Amino acid sequence: MVQTLNREYIKVQLERLKKHDTGKSLDILPFLANKNKPIKGKFNNILGEYIRNITGIKENSLKGKKRDFYISSEDNETSELIADEVKITNDDDRYDFVRFLNQYLFNQKEIKPIHPFLFNYIKVDKAKQNEYGKYARFMNEVLVEDNEEIKAIFSNKETEDILTELILNKLDTLQGNLEKKSVDFKSNHYQPLLPSLSKQYQEDMIYLSQFKDYFLTSFPMLTNFYAFMYVCQLSFKFEQFTEADFDSTQPLYFSLEWETVSKRRKVVEGLEGYKYIRGNSSNLFPHIHTISQLSHNTLNEPFDENEKIPFITYSELLKQIQGQGKEYEKAFLSELKQWIKEYSLWANVDIPDHSNTIPEAFKVLFHCLKAGTNSDVAKKYGENIEDLGSPFLKSRGNSGKVFNVKHDFLLLITAVSVKNKRMPLNELFVEFEKRGIAFDRYSKKEIITLFDNHNILDKKSDSGDAQYVKPILF
Repeated sequence: MVQTLNREYIKVQLERLKKHDTGKSLDILPFLANKNKPIKGKFNNILGEYIRNITGIKENSLKGKKRDFYISSEDNETSELIADEVKITNDDDRYDFVRFLNQYLFNQKEIKPIHPFLFNYIKVDKAKQNEYGKYARFMNEVLVEDNEEIKAIFSNKETEDILTELILNKLDTLQGNLEKKSVDFKSNHYQPLLPSLSKQYQEDMIYLSQFKDYFLTSFPMLTNFYAFMYVCQLSFKFEQFTEADFDSTQPLYFSLEWETVSKRRKVVEGLEGYKYIRGNSSNLFPHIHTISQLSHNTLNEPFDENEKIPFITYSELLKQIQGQGKEYEKAFLSELKQWIKEYSLWANVDIPDHSNTIPEAFKVLFHCLKAGTNSDVAKKYGENIEDLGSPFLKSRGNSGKVFNVKHDFLLLITAVSVKNKRMPLNELFVEFEKRGIAFDRYSKKEIITLFDNHNILDKKSDSGDAQYVKPILF
């Protein structure tokens, strides 16, 4: 019989570790299944590490000879040295200038990112280094994907004002040569699975970077949203098994922060809103481990002890198997059914296997892993979705939490959607959907009213086709 699954390797891993393990498969998410909630309400805490992952700059190279640039005090070394550069001779004037620099450049113990390059200087909490480091690397590898234009945003030091130029030049003098990480993008930890969403993030970031002041305050929110939407899309598509299309983005229904929402609204109903994501969040852990097991197969070579292998989704694996012909497909199904028996014995689960096709067998194996997974572990792992997306969720009483858009985020997502030329209103809603955001007709009416109030709507008639949204940032 043709060998298909590497059943022996998977079995050895399970017996050796006495727990589920993704083996040689690339990671998909940075989530942990413990009680800690490192990311809830603290997304901005990982920005420095995220940016250093993009630029490749080592954190240790962003320190002065005497002290860490992050420390702020009345006699801050950085502010003092910048004042030296200006050569202020009057002691009172020098004191006022240093005090101004401390307020302008530092926020308590952290540097203020008054320029994109200064995001490299935001320190990471050492107690959370592991957790924040995972999220930072995850976002870089699945969203940025070594995009040189985004890298340039945070690597370049060009500026339009003398003070910022002075500060950046002085930091250059203090730190010497910046040490770069040795980055090999062939050895990524996380595998990007949603190319359409990743490309949309890159496009929005590059456009937004043209507007420095707005970019500095808004790119963290944009990044948080895309990271959250990325995870929601994965959760949604895993539930579709072999029917999932990872090249497209599934629009999910959001409501507006200020509107009233009834139980009959799509944002509350279970199929295309947060209720569906939350209801299936505990499936995320068993899905990942099911697919990781399936990814250990002879189509996914080279299979080497020291080498990671791609994480192959249900739909992609089925396509690859079918491409090998009927004999291979039959052999794969046979070995998969055998593995279901072996796993069931290891996990001590009893799930009936009446599968006659590979898609059916995928679902049986998933249900076996779900039964064989500690329910508390799966629940806590899935709760990371809500922790990551807390700024984009709102509790609606008995209806529970729903996807939520606040006023400032609506204007941000509109700005990156419309860009430089006015856009038909109906086309704008299509652009929202490309980013995973759908609105029902009630929310759309609220949006039209808001745009009217902000004078960014050219309203030629009541017809949606005859209404245009003006560029916001131009």
